[in-house]
Formats: sequence, structure tokens, C-alpha cells
Amino acid sequence: MLTVDIDIGGTLTDGIFSDGRKVVCAKVDTTPHDLTICLFDCLTQGATQLGYSDVDLFLENVELIRWSTTITSNVLAELRGPRIGLLISRGHEKDLYGKEPRSIVLGRILSERDVTGINGDSSETEIMNAVRTLLESGARRICVSLRDAHLHPEQEIRIKRIVDQQYPDHFLGSVPVLAGSDISKSSDAMTRTYCALINAYTHGALAATLFKAEDDLREVHRYPGTFLVSHINGGVSGIAKTKAIDTIESGPILGIHGSAHLARVYKVNEVVALDVGGTTAKVSVLRNTAPLLRKPSDFFGIPVEISLPYLRSIALGGGSVVKAGAKGQPPEISLGPESMGSYPGPACYGLGGEQPTLTDAFVAAGLINPDYFLGGSKPISLETARQTIQQRVAEPLRKSVEEASRAIIERAFALVAGTIAHTSAELQQDLSRHTLFAYGGNGGLIACGVAEQAGLKEVFFFNLGPVFSAFGSSVSDISHVYERSLHLTSLGDAELQRLSDALLDSKAEGTRDLLGEGIKPDGIEYAIELEVSRNGQPSAAVPCPADAFRSAQQLKAFLEKTLGGGREAFVVDLLRVQIKKAMPKPSLAAKPLQGADSSHASKGRRQVAWGSTTGEAQLYRWEDLQPGNRVEGCAVLEGANSTYFVPEGWTLLMDHYGNAKLTRC
Repeated sequence: MLTVDIDIGGTLTDGIFSDGRKVVCAKVDTTPHDLTICLFDCLTQGATQLGYSDVDLFLENVELIRWSTTITSNVLAELRGPRIGLLISRGHEKDLYGKEPRSIVLGRILSERDVTGINGDSSETEIMNAVRTLLESGARRICVSLRDAHLHPEQEIRIKRIVDQQYPDHFLGSVPVLAGSDISKSSDAMTRTYCALINAYTHGALAATLFKAEDDLREVHRYPGTFLVSHINGGVSGIAKTKAIDTIESGPILGIHGSAHLARVYKVNEVVALDVGGTTAKVSVLRNTAPLLRKPSDFFGIPVEISLPYLRSIALGGGSVVKAGAKGQPPEISLGPESMGSYPGPACYGLGGEQPTLTDAFVAAGLINPDYFLGGSKPISLETARQTIQQRVAEPLRKSVEEASRAIIERAFALVAGTIAHTSAELQQDLSRHTLFAYGGNGGLIACGVAEQAGLKEVFFFNLGPVFSAFGSSVSDISHVYERSLHLTSLGDAELQRLSDALLDSKAEGTRDLLGEGIKPDGIEYAIELEVSRNGQPSAAVPCPADAFRSAQQLKAFLEKTLGGGREAFVVDLLRVQIKKAMPKPSLAAKPLQGADSSHASKGRRQVAWGSTTGEAQLYRWEDLQPGNRVEGCAVLEGANSTYFVPEGWTLLMDHYGNAKLTRC
């Protein structure tokens, strides 16, 4: 049976299709007005490559579809969600339980006039007066987040029930109400509030697309298999178990987990993972082949007491708009944050884009072959790229087109290298000995230039690098996370029983959810954590082995050892259980090593404006390079889904998996 993994990015939508042995990939333009269009465009292209005459026949043989999307990330990043009203405990209307006098979300996803303070025991009349005031001011969704709701969720549930009775969901004018304790069980009231607000802010756009996609798959195309959505924890889950906040930055985080998978394959412990697409460039770090986690973390600058993979993004990609101005001496080139996206796209696309972009610079500099862009499937114009750079960049800066293109490309290198330098400073870690994993549609073009400026000497290109988040999805498993509030301050028999009951309840819910998704619950793995705060300090996650729950005595012994034997005050705030179920994964097919000679893959030579002292680069067809082949820079490697650039001073060696390791002299 076949598996399908599709990642919808800001510019292009990527797909991986596998029967467990053979893997094919596809790229289509993202259709932001309706993401189900690019979903089915990608399915159609994958079906065609595998020899199926139509999508319906193809889907009959598909066992599993895993889908990741940027919907919620885009809504939050672009601040285009609906107006939210917030009911909060009196006295916290400005700080929203944070340490600052004024919350960071006010003026961003929430207006100050849309916050109303109430008490948990407020009368029904007081509650409805507060809600009517919010609705009359323009709020379209209501969040309720009370201070101690992780311990007493019944107060929020009561308020939600009162509003639901007045505005039932089957009436026109119904009012969606969200309780913070339904979204997060964190003991940190600010985190619960922010998570509830983010979820309410991004829910509508995600729900509309997911329900339409599933309806089209089930009703129109009669798809009988499993349809799962990628989550920020690196796993996948069914639509019924997916909250909007679960999906924010899930695509890039799948890329991080894909990097971790290959880091273990190659036994490369320390990695800087670089994802460069059409809209953004993202930097993350692996330590001992595992994603580096940070707590507190943030969602696009909104802080939360949640442990998430370290990820830093900048608005730079192939579609980033180039501007030239005389702001300083000499005149400066700026890249982004505006992006031309997939439509109208860079000027060279010929779809109406008039602004020069980084992609136009790559084309004008000779790094991208206009006759073989995306394997020749997407025609682009060298003349248009040169013309727009001439008019918008070269003439204002009094440079040639080649000089201007080189300056644009070097500016891109500097911006990404600066992000790596910022990461190094933020983590207080020297990253110069790390290996750079480069992926995304433009990762292969800028990796070596970035590495040079960042002081890195080793780079990996991947055969599936152009569809790397989809690859990360293809090696992901089903993952559900369950949280139970506890607030245990002692380790008596009753407290230990509550903890054991919470674990059993989480496991039972996980089994029910897997069955509801059509997944057999055999072979389940459990990861158990306790959120523990000591002496009033912020809580920290404490991993807990499953063996500790075999008996009350073993559990008490483990907790006493972990919590310091009762010598300091502690609170076990909550139990977190992650349930994982392994899913089919494509295998990495190893081929025997050949000789170093790569001349059989040569396509000739071409003039380039960067990376060569002679102004020329040797051209190679990526798919024709064999394991063991060596390529000396300056070289351009043209593939069906991406282009890879090897400047002078770098040597590329193809390995037995069809990936490439580059080293700098």
C-alpha cells in the first residue's frame, strides 16, 4: 500500500509518495485562496508519476495521507485572524497574568477594549452583560481564561455553558466560546491564556480548510484510508484530535525531525539545520542528534511556558523582494520582508510580478537554468529577470546586472549567517564545529555561501531536500499528548493513587482515540513527564519511566529521589503522557559506491556571477551523479526539483544514499 506526505508551504506545495521501497516526489504552486486545490494538484502529480490514470484509482491504493500546512502560522504571522473577546479574572485585564504591567499580545491579536474582568462566581446576568458588551464592540469569538482554571475548570465550563445557552451553535449569530482549560492544563495562567487566544485566533481558517479537504477526499474521491494532520510535537494526529495551536510551525518542525532522523543515520551529533523556501529561512539546532528544546518558548514572539524545538525564522526566501536605496554610504540592498509568493511570484515567472526577487537574482547570476527550472516544468524568463534587476537595482546602484545580482545573493548569505550568529549568541554555544544540513527549495543554492560567512566547514545536501518537510512527515508517527492537572504537594497514598489513576485515564483515552482514527492500538509507546515546581519557581518537566508506575512503592521511591526526598517544597502540577504509534516509513535505499569520476553527469559550462574566479561553472545533472562521485567547485548541479551550487573552494562527494557531503578547504 502507498503512503502520501504533503507539506503546503507559502510558495510551493511538496509531496512524497512511497510504497515503502520506491519514493517519488512532486512540487506544485501553493494556491493560497484555496489550499485544497494545491493538495489535489500534488496528489494528481504524484499519481501520474506512479503510473495511475486518475486520482480516484490512486487513492484506492493509498493507506495513509499525512498533511502539514502553514495556515495557522500565516494567520498568526500576518495578524489576520478574527476579533477576539476575552473574559479574564478581575485585576488582570492589562497584564493577562504576565509579569509585565501590559501584556505583549495587547495591540497584536487582542485589543485592550476587548478584555473584560469577571469573577469565577459572577452571576449569570453579570456574565451575559460582559459578553454582550464584547459582542457589541465587534468581537466574534469569546475566550474565557480564569486564574486557577487548571485546578477548577468547572468555573470556565459554567461560563461557557451560560453563553452557549444564550447563543446556541445551530442559530444564526451563534458565538464560539473557548475555555483556556480546554486548550492547556499548564499551571501558568499566562500560558493558558495565550494558548487559548492563539487557538481562537487561528481556528477558523484551519477548520474550514481541513473539513473541506476531508470532505473532498471522502465524499468526492471516495478515499477509504487514514487522513492525519501534522502537529508541532513532530507527530501526526486525526482531525478530531487536532487543535489549531497544534499545527503552528508544524511544517518547519517536521523538517527538524527529518534532520534528526538523518543525523542518526549519518551519526552526525551536532547540526545546524537550515530550511530556505520561497518565503522564509529557518534555523534550528540539533544536539546529540536530537532537536534542541527550549522552555520558555514562543509562537511568533508570544511567550509560552511550553517546551518546543528551538527555531528562528527570518522573512527571506526565493520570493523575497529586493530593493535598492541610498540610505547609507555606499547605497544599500535590502531583501524582504515582503514576498511575491507563488502568485504573481518573481518577475521571471511572467505572471505579472514586477518587483525583483532573490530568485530573479539567482537566474540573472546564472545559478538557475531558466530552461530547466523545476526540471523544466515551470518556464521562466532570463530576459525578464535581467531586465527587472537592471531597472530596479543595477541602475540605482550604478552597477552591472551581474554585479547587482552578486550583491543581492551576498546580502542573502549575510542575513542567514546573521541569524546563525544570533542563534549562537542566544544559545551561548559555539556552532562553528556544527555540520550544516541545508534543505528547502533554495537551501542548496545558498548553503555554501552561508556556511562561509558563518564559519562552518561541512554541509549536507539531500536528495529529498527540496521536499524536506514532507520527508519529515514521512518518518513521523502518530502522536497524541494528554495532560492531567494534579497539584500534588505531598506523596501520601491518596496522592499516589491520583497520579496512577491519571496515567490509566490518559492511556485509556489514547486507545479510544487511536481506534477512532482507524488505527490498531497495538505497539503503543508511552513517554511520561511530570511538570514539577520547587520552592515557588517556574515548573520544569521531569521525565518519568513507565516502570515507576508498577507499584505505589516504586512510584513513591522514584518521586522521593527525583523531588529531593521531601527536603524542599514542591508541587506536581500536572501529568503529561505522549502516546506514540509507529507508522509506515520509506526506507533509505543504499546503492554501491562507484568511482570518483563525475564526467558522465556533465552538461557543459555556464557563466556565473558568483562563486568562480573565472566566471564559469561546470554543469551537472543531479540525478546522474552516482554514489562515490566527486565534484569540485565551481559547479551547478541541476535537479528535477531543485538546484545545488558548489562554489570554488568546496568539494562535493555523493554517498550511497544519493545525498551529498560538501567540505570546504
